[in-house]
Amino acid sequence: MWLSASAGVTLTPSTLSWDTDIGNGQSSLTITNASANQTVNTYIGGGLPPPAYTVPGSSITHHNVPITNSPMTGATLRDSLTLTAIAPPPAGSPFTLPTIDFDIAFLETPNAAPCAATSPTGNPCNDIFVLLGGFFNQSFAYDSQTYYVNIFPTSGGVLSVLSDSACAAVNAVNSAAPASGCFGFTTPEGGDTTLAFGFTISTEPLSIPEPGTLALVGLAIAGVGLTRLRGRAHV
Repeated sequence: MWLSASAGVTLTPSTLSWDTDIGNGQSSLTITNASANQTVNTYIGGGLPPPAYTVPGSSITHHNVPITNSPMTGATLRDSLTLTAIAPPPAGSPFTLPTIDFDIAFLETPNAAPCAATSPTGNPCNDIFVLLGGFFNQSFAYDSQTYYVNIFPTSGGVLSVLSDSACAAVNAVNSAAPASGCFGFTTPEGGDTTLAFGFTISTEPLSIPEPGTLALVGLAIAGVGLTRLRGRAHV
């Protein structure tokens, strides 16, 4: 659910909307929740888990239309996950993990050149999102073992390390965003862009030295793992 947003943004649990409508409707960010009652296998280790250990999570969609007077500079997404252990026996009772908050910085760009982010020829400038953290190594304890929940982007080609000009433009309106080397995505005017996420559970913390590494390698790196705890996820 959306937990908070910039002043002037209309907030509901599933949708943020903002702007002065100039005949195109409002821009918005909408959450699509994951299917409930999925099964996730625990990955033994701390490297990037193979795709077989990843379960689809929620997605967010930016409905991007030309607008004026945008108040939107950032938002916080709160994610919750309930697990029920089903192996090894005996099966456990459902327990809800602590909520995980994800902060996002945003720039509604002026629809005129020069564009801060690379944009399609003949189209107004792409809007810019920067992810600010909260995705890695959220931990919980079960049966004397510490486990780590990691959230992965699964939308190939959407996330990347953004250009310095794009990062600096977002930093100018939201100082929480890095002025360079930021990790995020851009969205063209007049279209919908969806960013999907998956999650994994592992027995060791994930170690990724640079924020862009995840975008570059995705979930394609294979590894060796065994299943120790299987859980049914309610997301």
